[in-house]
Amino acid sequence: MKNRLKEMGQTASWRLMVAAAIEGAKRDGYLMKRQPGRGLSNTYAMTKDGVTKVASVRTTRDRWVAFPPLNGGKNWKTLDDAEVVLVSAADDRENPQNVDVYLFPADEVRKRFDASYAARIQNGHMVPDDYGMWVMLDKGDDGVVSQVGHGLAAAYPAIARFSIDELEADLAPKSQAMAQEASVPAEEGGQGDGVPELNTVADVLAFAREKIAALTGMPTEAIKLDLKMGV
Repeated sequence: MKNRLKEMGQTASWRLMVAAAIEGAKRDGYLMKRQPGRGLSNTYAMTKDGVTKVASVRTTRDRWVAFPPLNGGKNWKTLDDAEVVLVSAADDRENPQNVDVYLFPADEVRKRFDASYAARIQNGHMVPDDYGMWVMLDKGDDGVVSQVGHGLAAAYPAIARFSIDELEADLAPKSQAMAQEASVPAEEGGQGDGVPELNTVADVLAFAREKIAALTGMPTEAIKLDLKMGV
């Protein structure tokens, strides 16, 4: 089974999915204008019926979306400056065939990220500042700490769906050009970027458990790691 998005490489697949988000919004009646400037490469002005809103665009190949907390969870990087969040999500993590586009109110996204952050901290998880924290788009289990805040995609149905074939062959050139101008945010999966400073073995193990929980959906407390060191 081939994962076509993975085979494209991170940057190419990310730009394809950003183009899908832009095109999906346009087909829903929005005029899209990228906001230039450092740190704003993935922020857009969305205008419809004379009303303009600031949108943060996010992509996800595994249907988890990330924003980095700041100031001990009191703020969220990029999200705090947005009014809506436009998400482009693969339909299946292992064998994606389509990309779904969602439009969420930023206040609702913040509410879910706040809930997820609070649950993790309450349960002793490591949630470093300025590093992406992931929340599950689909329905999950409130009893699983890493899944608290789940269900945005269930509450707000997709505004568009594109097959990967369509995206590769026929997507509007202007949307592709806008996506090409952007750079991949570290919190969306940059290799080696955005990793928190880990100063002790305990930090490394806590970070590893948190990542495994996000990838598998298992509660962090159920993940046991054995460290063996030899010479």
